[in-house]
Amino acid sequence: MIKPSTGAREGMAVTAPLRTLLNNGLVRIYAGAVPVSADAALGGAVLLCEISAGGTGTGLTFEPTAPGGVLSKNIAENWTGNNLADGTPTFFRHVVVGDAGDASTTAVRIQGTVGGPGEDMVITELPLVSGAPQTFDLYKLAIPEQ
Repeated sequence: MIKPSTGAREGMAVTAPLRTLLNNGLVRIYAGAVPVSADAALGGAVLLCEISAGGTGTGLTFEPTAPGGVLSKNIAENWTGNNLADGTPTFFRHVVVGDAGDASTTAVRIQGTVGGPGEDMVITELPLVSGAPQTFDLYKLAIPEQ
């Protein structure tokens, strides 16, 4: 199950909807030990790939509606990046631009596991190979029912 950071939870409670908090952010995919929470520092995790709009470092955006509580990537946007290193991913973070990955209770982040079926993010071709492109045709964040 995806884990929102304290900053994301407090932001949704007081400041703005999740879509607003995450719009113009990036998805970073890591190898290594999964931090205990989205508030925790990255530790020795290795950045394998950064996904942005068009692979240009430009922030990602979401569709303007969330049917059934599911926030989806902007279908008109190409979410892509090139792998920065070889490795098998273990987790991802959806972060705002400039997030350094340090321990923080104010940073807006969503963290989840990466791998095959049953993980929060499924990547079909593993391990990742340095220089190869990664494209997200589908990316959805679901707010669970009670």
